[in-house]
Amino acid sequence: MKTQYLAGIDGLRAIAVLAVMAFHLDPVFLPSGFTGVDVFFVISGYVISKSLSQRSSTAFFPYLLGFYKRRVIRILPALLVFLLIASLLSTLFIPAAWLSVTSSKTGLGAFWGVSNYMLLWHTDGYFSPQVDFNPFVHTWSLAVEEQFYVFFPFLFYIWIKSQQLTTFLGFFLRSLLPSLAIISLGYAAYETTAYPDQSFYLLPSRFWELAAGALLFKLHSNNVFFDRSKYSSALFFGLGLLLLVIGFIYSEKELFPFPWAIAPVLGTLLLINGIANPASRPSTIHNALQSNVLGYIGKISYSLYLWHWGVYVLFRWTVGLDTLLKVLVALVLTFFLAIASYHFIESPIRDNTSFKHWRSWKVIALGLIIIGASYFISQKIFESQPMLSLSVTKDKLIWYPNAQPNIKPSANEVKLQSHFKGRKLFVVGDSHTMAYSQMLHEISVRLGIEVHKYPTGHCRPMNLLFSATQSDFCQQRTKDVFNTIKKLSTSGDIVFFASLRMNRLCDQWEVADIKGVIHRQNSREFKADQQLALQQASSIIQVLSKQGLKVLIDTPKPVFKAPPFRCSDWFNQLNPICQSGMTIKRQFLLEHQQSVIASLKSLQARHQNVSIWNPFVTLCKNDICSAFDDDKPLFFDGDHLSGHGNQVLIPSFKRKILEIFSGL
Repeated sequence: MKTQYLAGIDGLRAIAVLAVMAFHLDPVFLPSGFTGVDVFFVISGYVISKSLSQRSSTAFFPYLLGFYKRRVIRILPALLVFLLIASLLSTLFIPAAWLSVTSSKTGLGAFWGVSNYMLLWHTDGYFSPQVDFNPFVHTWSLAVEEQFYVFFPFLFYIWIKSQQLTTFLGFFLRSLLPSLAIISLGYAAYETTAYPDQSFYLLPSRFWELAAGALLFKLHSNNVFFDRSKYSSALFFGLGLLLLVIGFIYSEKELFPFPWAIAPVLGTLLLINGIANPASRPSTIHNALQSNVLGYIGKISYSLYLWHWGVYVLFRWTVGLDTLLKVLVALVLTFFLAIASYHFIESPIRDNTSFKHWRSWKVIALGLIIIGASYFISQKIFESQPMLSLSVTKDKLIWYPNAQPNIKPSANEVKLQSHFKGRKLFVVGDSHTMAYSQMLHEISVRLGIEVHKYPTGHCRPMNLLFSATQSDFCQQRTKDVFNTIKKLSTSGDIVFFASLRMNRLCDQWEVADIKGVIHRQNSREFKADQQLALQQASSIIQVLSKQGLKVLIDTPKPVFKAPPFRCSDWFNQLNPICQSGMTIKRQFLLEHQQSVIASLKSLQARHQNVSIWNPFVTLCKNDICSAFDDDKPLFFDGDHLSGHGNQVLIPSFKRKILEIFSGL
């Protein structure tokens, strides 16, 4: 078959990248536009096979090294430039937080083609909130392709050399790629429901998509599956486009990649088959795919894919993407960067005659050296975040509750420490356990009390707002924590239960529906669950009481409708998440916490070893509660304390600890 340039392939790339861009901008524009990535996978399988076939007469090692040389020249320059610039911009404008904690890991993984594994290990899935705020998340698909490129040349070479073999071995070797594709599809069917994140991110459950393109090329190379008339051509194009539209609009996230990736994969195969047809006259769809506009967008599609997500994410962290003007600016900036990348990075390096005459191993070695150097630079950029950041949150002691100041106990405190020698404070709870870190550290240093922290995440023992999570993991985690406390404690030690005890009004990534929160809190189901939580708490306290341990529980702290760390800089104060402001009425919060306060009073009445500590009165002294103490934040986000908030609470908490231990 002929191996001439197929202009329609660029048009198909354009459709794929525009679909992905629309979805990433807002799923409302194209509900399942993420399937554009699957279109890219099929195209890659076909085009790479086409490229390899042109060099199939070459000896194995020159053939292999030549392939890797071409991949280095094609992929690395634009990718490395994007990664380095995105590393710097994210360091400058994105504050360190739970929402951004995976960004540097993903970015560094992208240098070596393993960002898909970083996302699998460090996020809650492709459709989790962290993903929308990670400027490197889209590199997972590049990682899948790069991993495919590592061994696919071997499979293709085996296929080429087995064409003339009529033995069983020849049949086996020719069947290797389709067999692996079928196994991959079956594996995807299993993984999609059993391990959905693995099925989405990793090559084994995506291999069949890339292999599908390669198998189509194999058929074409044998003059099989070519349509020979304008009618069959129209059928292929029409059905292919229909399947693509179905994939772009109706694919279900929960059933992806199996079975919903099948529609865009089949659609892409049919469209490529029509594009590659050497016999029939071009159809209307074919002419559209070969148009100058779609053709050019297809040529810059790699750079568009690289830059669009980084631009979107930086907008989300700064000014937001909530108005038509912001969306248009983001799109214009994306196309500007992509065009610049294509014309000043991709094309000059790809078309450089010097590189073309370099020996393959030299280009590959140079590529590895540049990757290593770029990785080192990016790593240093991320590590320099406290110095380089333009955000006020780089003042760690004020903003971050886990930042530990360098303190020394006073002379009176040193004398006091002898009274508390050997005493222990065990802190158990959700993320608010760690949000008290600075306060607990200072109490430990000043009073000489041993502090042991046991965050239990979403398991929620002693939460009083919700009942404890009954998963196997949570039951085992809670059991392990209390067994450890039993082993380490002595009679009179304190178990401090720290938790979020009011319904959130915002998360780090969005504002809650306040009316919906209040409605749920007043529902029968919610109140019944709170009663169960009260019973669970009482049971825990009884066990601790028998061990001679004191129990300390914090009352609900104020919660806010916007996260201060995202709204305190000149570049993010106009972000839509900040519109609700940093204040809230005290009376609203008092009403919001009534049910938990009632539970606390009930526990204190039932159990003599229970003490209540009230941080609310220290954090909110006026009719209007503020997330700030003058110009210093009391809270990091909508409900977790800041470092300064910890400092404000130290005198109150210290008095409570002294009161409990003095009563022994």
